[in-house]
Amino acid sequence: MRKYFNLTKRNCLVFLRDRSAVFFSLLSMLIVLMLMGIFLARMNVDSVTDLLNTYGGVRDAALDKEHATQLVQYWTLAGILVVNSLTVTLTVIGTMISDQNEHRLESFYAAPVKKSVVALSYISAAVVIGTLFCLLTFFAAVAYIGIGGAMLSAGAVLKIIGYTFLNVCVFAIILYLLALFIKSTSAWSGIATVVGTLVGFVGGIYLPMGYLPDSVARVLKYLPVLHGASVMRKVCCGEILKETFAGLPEAVMDGYEEYMGITVNMNDKLVSTGTQLLFMIGCGCVALIFTILVSKKKHLNR
Repeated sequence: MRKYFNLTKRNCLVFLRDRSAVFFSLLSMLIVLMLMGIFLARMNVDSVTDLLNTYGGVRDAALDKEHATQLVQYWTLAGILVVNSLTVTLTVIGTMISDQNEHRLESFYAAPVKKSVVALSYISAAVVIGTLFCLLTFFAAVAYIGIGGAMLSAGAVLKIIGYTFLNVCVFAIILYLLALFIKSTSAWSGIATVVGTLVGFVGGIYLPMGYLPDSVARVLKYLPVLHGASVMRKVCCGEILKETFAGLPEAVMDGYEEYMGITVNMNDKLVSTGTQLLFMIGCGCVALIFTILVSKKKHLNR
C-alpha cells in the first residue's frame, strides 16, 4: 500500500510541476467559457425568456431575465465540469506515455512492485488531479454565480461532488485503456486535441441536444459523456429551473430539459438518474476489464 501511495503522489507531482501541462489541460474549459460567455450565453438566455413570454402570460420581465441568466450559467457550469473531468484526466494519464518513452516505466517494473500497482497509481493520480481541478472550478463558479443570485443547496453540492468523482473515475479508466495502445507523446497530444474539441459536442455542451440531428443525438445517448453531463445538469439546474418556469405548464419545462440535454429520452422513455449512473459505472467496469486483459497480453508479449 505504501508503494501505491508513493507512486500516486509522484505521478501527481510530475503533472503539477509541468505548468504547460496544467495550462493546456484547462484550455478546453477556457474555450467553453469563451463560447458560452461571448457567443452562446445571450442566445440561450433569449430562448428561455422567449419561452416564458410565449407560455407564461403577464410576467416580471426583469426577474425572468435574471432567472434565465442564472439557469444558463448553471447549465454551462455543469458542462465545464464534465469537460474538465475528461480533459484534465487525459493530460494526467499522459504521464504514463511520457514515462514509457523515457524508459522510466521499465524501471518501475524492475522494482519490487506489482505491475497492477503501477497501473493503479496512474489511474489514481488522474482521479485525484481531475477531481481537484473540477472542484476548484465548481466552487469558484458557484461563488461567482451566487453573488446576488441563487445558491445551490448543501444537498445539491454534495451530489455534484459525488457525480464529479464518478465522472473522473470512469474517464480515467477509459483513457488509461486508450493509453495502452499509444506509443508516443506526440500521438497522445494529437488525441488530446481531438478529444478536447469533440467532448463539447459529444456532451451537448457547445450545442444543445435538441439542436443536433436526430441520428447524431441517438448515437450520443449511448456514450457516458452525455449521461455524465446530464446527471450533473439535473443537480446544477434543478432548483433554478423550478423558479424560472414557475407558473408555466409542466410540459414546457419538460420540453426545455430534453432540448438542453438536462434529461435524456431514449425509445420515448425518460432515462432515470439511477439508470444513467448504472450505465456510467458499467462503462467504467467494462473498460477496467479490458484494461486488465490488454495489460496482461502486453506483459506476456514482452
